[in-house]
Formats: sequence, C-alpha cells, structure tokens
Amino acid sequence: MAYIHVATNKGFTIDNFRAVSAKHAPPQDIEGLLAWAAGSDEDNLYVVTMWESRAHMDRFQAEQLFPAFQASGMPADVPPDTEFTEYEAGELYIR
Repeated sequence: MAYIHVATNKGFTIDNFRAVSAKHAPPQDIEGLLAWAAGSDEDNLYVVTMWESRAHMDRFQAEQLFPAFQASGMPADVPPDTEFTEYEAGELYIR
C-alpha cells in the first residue's frame, strides 16, 4: 500500500522547496513517487509526498534529497525544527 510522508519545515518557504527541487531529479523521474504537494504560509513549509513504499522514499532521501539539501547550502540531513507525520494509506484513489 502507498506510503504518505508529511513534513512541516519551520522557517522555510516554497522558494526553499524550489531551490532544493532544482538540485534533484524532476518528480516524473523519481522512482516510486506517486504524488507531491508543497506550499508555505508565513511560518512553515509543508511538503506532502505519496510513495509506492517507504523503501522508495528512503532511497530518494538518501540518494537525491539529502545531497540536494547540501548542494543548496543546507545541512546534508533533515533540517532542524522539522516535524514529520508518516503512515501507510489504508485507502488510495488517484485520478
């Protein structure tokens, strides 16, 4: 079943998301990625991703996301003040 990952990044913006995204493969080329959505308000960046499996997400983070953080001048791992919600989808519909 699909794996959902929600990250809340305090102090980051959609521009930060775009800067990091420019340093890794485009979404259509990321193996196992089913969907992503990102947006920010005045305090936080919110990123929701849906994966074929947790293993796909873990591989993307290790091979592409964390190196993209580093290439963007951020720490090479999870940014500080980041909160996560993760779960397996019990039901899934994709149009």
